[in-house]
Amino acid sequence: MAKPVPKRLQGIDRAAVSRSAWGLYRETQRPGAPGLGARVAATPRLVRDALTGRYPGVGPGKLAALAVLCAVYLLSPIDAVPDIIPFVGWTDDTAVLVWFLAGLTRESGRYLEWSQKQVRAD
Repeated sequence: MAKPVPKRLQGIDRAAVSRSAWGLYRETQRPGAPGLGARVAATPRLVRDALTGRYPGVGPGKLAALAVLCAVYLLSPIDAVPDIIPFVGWTDDTAVLVWFLAGLTRESGRYLEWSQKQVRAD
């Protein structure tokens, strides 16, 4: 039987964050899939191509909006768990950051596959 979630932690979906990180790990282990190092190295190119509109997988508005929302949440004094509480207060910030970076890294895998198709087409 699952323990009830304390009221101060109800806004954090830790399971979703861990599923996202686990999904990223499993995605990098697929045969023929880009590894984690290649995905991380491709992330700056993904951001550049998405913001310039060359990569159709992510619109520039969506990427910019998610990055701004993530930054605002991390810098905002209003949190699901107050940052005044050492370590515990940083869990929601960490969860948001992990969620954003895992999503960006997962998308960079799709970006690598797209860029390889572009090279083959040329």
